[in-house]
Amino acid sequence: MSKKRRVGVYVLVAMLAVTTIAYPVLLYTDNPFISKWRALYIETAMGTMSHQWLATAFIPKDIIDEVMKTRDETNELQKQAASTWNQNDVIAEQPQINLSEEEEFYAKFPELDRASFETYLSANPTLTDKGWGKIAIDKCDSSSKTGIKTKSGDNVLAISANQGIMIVEVKGGTYEGRLAIVKDASRVDLKTCANLYKRGQYVKDIAESNDAILAINASGFIDSGGVGNGGTPYGFLKVRGEILQEAYGHDYKIIGFDKNNLMQIGDMSIADELWNAIEFGPALIVDGKSMLKSASSGWGLQPRTAMGQTKDKTVLMLVIDGRSTRSAGATIGDCKDILERYGAIQATNLDGGSSSVMYYNGREITKPTTASDNPHGRMLPNAFTVTWKH
Repeated sequence: MSKKRRVGVYVLVAMLAVTTIAYPVLLYTDNPFISKWRALYIETAMGTMSHQWLATAFIPKDIIDEVMKTRDETNELQKQAASTWNQNDVIAEQPQINLSEEEEFYAKFPELDRASFETYLSANPTLTDKGWGKIAIDKCDSSSKTGIKTKSGDNVLAISANQGIMIVEVKGGTYEGRLAIVKDASRVDLKTCANLYKRGQYVKDIAESNDAILAINASGFIDSGGVGNGGTPYGFLKVRGEILQEAYGHDYKIIGFDKNNLMQIGDMSIADELWNAIEFGPALIVDGKSMLKSASSGWGLQPRTAMGQTKDKTVLMLVIDGRSTRSAGATIGDCKDILERYGAIQATNLDGGSSSVMYYNGREITKPTTASDNPHGRMLPNAFTVTWKH
């Protein structure tokens, strides 16, 4: 038998082995590791409109239905989700009396690991030449680490003391992303594209046309056939007190900020009290309690955008890259865990996939995944922004 023919036989035998042995094992085994990744594969495929065939073509319907039950259970839990912000939930801002500039800086960023920051300061002594209130570090594009850590052990990529913003690198087993910690909730706004209902804009363009230092994508959009131009948002939209679009009610929540700069999550009954709001979901944390039935809750691994708020009104903006060898993506449970780690008592998932992008200080600092590899992501109807402090 020729060498070429022997190779062909080996390939055929291998394919038969996969078909008759490995395939049934992968489908039906109770092994925790295989079960976890089988479920994530199914959830990830079923979580898209155009790639569900990756699950339905190879996996029996009863197995798919069993895996997706957790999404139905989470949807049931979502119906009860409604922020209350009890009096004890909000930490009133305390006046800082007789603090040095240095102590004011550390009081502003309690998430910061002080020892690691002082090590960085020793290596960069000119950082405080203009005063602690003017400290500005931006290494979001650098391959080298600052060495600065948060108390949770994550790498700090950027700090602007004047703007009250810190950017943190977050990493997990399947993902990489960026968490923006925003200290002044009054500067968080909701901005729409210039030609709403006609044509969307990149988050970068929405930010730059609205004097924003930071921005993330917000609501979903009508995307007929996967070729929508991002101009028409999906669901409820209220901007600066004016309702621009009514709710769709597709098991999603109303999400926004009231005039006290508190992030609210609920049903349409809260719409009147909100200043800026969209419709999306699922809710991740409400009044300090998880709103998920399981880590992935039927949503799989995807690029993600999420947002939360802590008791002292700090706003947390999270974007996770996905669909690449560097970062496959995160579950919604991963997003919940990150936001919870940084103190969120209210948090929600926002639109994800190829829409997920974070803009900071003049450029995108995450890597959106689009079919065309466009570094700006997709054209979108709106974005949550943080205006420059002048």
